[in-house]
Amino acid sequence: MRWLIRRVLKKGKSSISYEDDIHFGDILTIGRAADQAIFLPDLRAALNHASITAIGRDKYRIESLIVAGIRVNGEITYAATVGAGAIIELGSTRLTLLDARGDFDAAVEVASIDKSEQAEIVSSRKKPTSLSQTWISKRWPSWLGFILVLAFGLLLPAATHVVPGLNTILHYSPFPSTAFWNPGEIDSAHQFFAKDCTRCHQQAFLMVRDKACTSCHVKTKAHADPALFNIPELGDARCGSCHQDHNGKRGMVSTDQRLCASCHADLKDRSKGASQLVDISDFGTAHPQFHVSLPGWDARDEFTPKSMPWSNALKENSGLKFNHLKHLDRDGLKTPDGLKILTCASCHQPDVSAAAMKPIAFETMCHDCHTLGFDTLAPEREVPHAKVEAVTYTLDEFYAKRALEGGYADARAPTIVQERRRPGSPPLSRQEQVEALAWARDRAREATRTLFTGKACVTCHTVNPPPADENVWRVAPVRVSGIWYAKARFNHAKHQTQACVDCHEGAQKSEASNDLLIPGIDNCRECHAGAHAKGKVASTCIACHDYHRLPQLTLDKATGSTAVVAPPGEKTR
Repeated sequence: MRWLIRRVLKKGKSSISYEDDIHFGDILTIGRAADQAIFLPDLRAALNHASITAIGRDKYRIESLIVAGIRVNGEITYAATVGAGAIIELGSTRLTLLDARGDFDAAVEVASIDKSEQAEIVSSRKKPTSLSQTWISKRWPSWLGFILVLAFGLLLPAATHVVPGLNTILHYSPFPSTAFWNPGEIDSAHQFFAKDCTRCHQQAFLMVRDKACTSCHVKTKAHADPALFNIPELGDARCGSCHQDHNGKRGMVSTDQRLCASCHADLKDRSKGASQLVDISDFGTAHPQFHVSLPGWDARDEFTPKSMPWSNALKENSGLKFNHLKHLDRDGLKTPDGLKILTCASCHQPDVSAAAMKPIAFETMCHDCHTLGFDTLAPEREVPHAKVEAVTYTLDEFYAKRALEGGYADARAPTIVQERRRPGSPPLSRQEQVEALAWARDRAREATRTLFTGKACVTCHTVNPPPADENVWRVAPVRVSGIWYAKARFNHAKHQTQACVDCHEGAQKSEASNDLLIPGIDNCRECHAGAHAKGKVASTCIACHDYHRLPQLTLDKATGSTAVVAPPGEKTR
């Protein structure tokens, strides 16, 4: 088979010439190898790139010899049967298949593609990247989108405010209702009226007013007393400026540190020196030492807690005597029920919320070992705890009953008290009653003295004997703070992974109840730092503090302003 290979040679001034060559064989090979029928000096061509077979009647079979394929008539293919006029592009070379002519069985024209033409081809094959490269204009799609958003996103939902029942119809249709305007899930506290938008949005297309908030939150504590905090940022701020709903189930309360630090970072300058608080901006880097609330009494002997900066030298004069070292003995304590080993959790137990600890209760935590019995002949009888008057009354009642009934087997008691009286025996005479009750009074006072000064009360309490002409014992009141950091919150449940002694250092070796076993700020900073902490627990201001919440200041339901509500028995200030 004879092939005509016509090469197109381009010369200057756009002139061209032709150079014909003859190839004998059934297959015309194309590639960069020296043995190829059509040699292409182009690195983009493989050594054996493709082959062309003439199959008669001006028909050709083109096959790619590489995985990348070959471009035929502008399309990448691996094999194709084409007729005369088909164009093969390979790098910078264009091959055009021709009709057989003269005494040739097949013909192909080989021409080079100049750089300008290559650039046009590459540009034509690029995908459009802007509307100007397509048949679509910018203006009419914009207007169409605007009209659709206006009609379905605004006008249709807005029509539900004037057409009764339309919102219900739209809710069960594919068209948007007022729910289309919902920017997100509302807070968990507002879930019970989630579908009643008018609870908060009382006027359409207007921001939520403070009255909508205070109509429900009438007993909510106000954030700032205008008499104490005469700062526009507090007094003139809308509820919605900080509390924005539709931010998730816990999105109403802002936890951002900047909420507090924006004022407290330079509070002295903002208040022009009126504030006595230290400037605070970050728990990890700019926070003063904690102030601990300790028991105290004023000049009139009235209980008045005192707030003092924490230090290792502080003592807590609670009026209680207690030895941690003795009770936390690793070998255990000898109790009426046998050997017992106590731990911190034996007495310090979390309350129902697991946030704070229950108050120490004598009846449930101490009574098993420290019984309040007073008579060996009646070991089951005990006096009540923490009630001085009830103690003396119980003893007087017990011994008076024993004296009048008789049968009290105490050799020190008079005969009339020791004798057991049988049923039906004559009653005691007046003289005998006086003698029996005189003994009962003396025995009750003896037992009282033994309890208060010997084996019971004085063990844990400071006891003052009564004056000579009285019979009223005085026990110093116990005033354990319970809440040592009154201006902060602490949750024991969130710290269950820590051992008690990690925070309450030295508790196991403390021998005096006035040891302050409450940690300071350095202990907390071992795990906690500010909002941008690295390698520690990020803790913002609101993690421990309420936002200016006062116990006596609430929101007024009628006006939305603040109103002072005093607890029973107290005067408003």
